[in-house]
Amino acid sequence: MLRVARYTLAAASISLALARCQDVTGPNSAARPPRTGLVMSGVAESTAPLILHTVPPQTTDPEITWAPSANPQLADHYVWLNPSVRGNPKLLVFMPGTGNQPFQWSQYLLPVAAHLGYHVIGLMYQNDKGVDGICKGSPDPDCSGKMRLEILDGIDHSGLVNVTRANSIDNRLAKLLVYLSRDDQFADEGWSRFLDEDGMPKWSQIVVAGQSQGAGQAALIGKLRHVDRVVMFSGPPDARVPEVTDPWISIGATPAAKYFGLFHEQDQLVVGIRTNLAALDMERFGPPIVVEENEPPYGGAHILATNLLPQSGSYAPRAPHQSTARDDQTPLGGSDGKTPLLRDAWRYLLGAHHADQELADDREHRDEIDVGSGGGTRH
Repeated sequence: MLRVARYTLAAASISLALARCQDVTGPNSAARPPRTGLVMSGVAESTAPLILHTVPPQTTDPEITWAPSANPQLADHYVWLNPSVRGNPKLLVFMPGTGNQPFQWSQYLLPVAAHLGYHVIGLMYQNDKGVDGICKGSPDPDCSGKMRLEILDGIDHSGLVNVTRANSIDNRLAKLLVYLSRDDQFADEGWSRFLDEDGMPKWSQIVVAGQSQGAGQAALIGKLRHVDRVVMFSGPPDARVPEVTDPWISIGATPAAKYFGLFHEQDQLVVGIRTNLAALDMERFGPPIVVEENEPPYGGAHILATNLLPQSGSYAPRAPHQSTARDDQTPLGGSDGKTPLLRDAWRYLLGAHHADQELADDREHRDEIDVGSGGGTRH
């Protein structure tokens, strides 16, 4: 039986912090069972309880062996569900940046997505190698593409990263969905709808998102698989050569109409990010819109920008880069001082205000592929 508890916002934050401290000192943390319960969102406008499960990746597949060297006991998948909202039968998979873990987005962004009706997964994946930094100035034009592809599928594409099939994003996500679909304690939550008959993710029902390196992985997945939406925070940052797009960055299986991004104007990686978003054909929907000077739906723009002061109170290196969504840097305000100032932008990026005709977009994309291929095989 699930142990259920209801918390106030302050108590929820304290509870999560205490749980992390207990994990640090507790024995056999790598083998612990998933934690489950009801917690309150950090979003001020809602008091609806959300179900949160934290699942150690090894619980879903014993062949998953990689864990970060720093605080491995915190490297769980974070799984959110709003049982009172059934209007959005889609899954959001969020991937953190280099060296980060899903819990660092668990107070604000991921609950916002759950309140929109998404099933939400903050996916822990092998993100110990900073793709942009490693490939900076590399003589191999496809350095970043090879690294990212190996992180995704676990096949040996690059000598600069070592990711096995079991530790790949593909396997970690598939095994987590199978686990959530088959375990009795999650039986009524509807996770099986996101798996195909072969037990693999049903990408057409999935929104892929991420911050920084995770944004790059989301963009790559969207290129290779037709997903429901791609949402990128502070990324992709890849820039082997300044103001030159790395070869892997292009539109493929998912049309540009389904790509959305948010960056900070003071980000130290802003030049590469801007170059990459343009290469993804996102400026066809208009130039970047500054969110604090406008309101949703932002004129239908697919690229949003901000110059808000990070939560830390300075534009010091890394703070703007992390401030587009990460709990400890995203700017807060409102009457309680705890409301994310970018919340409306997040909601727009995730589809709350977006009224495009997706079927028409898909039809146009298929027609474009047919014309370009002479009517041959489509993506």
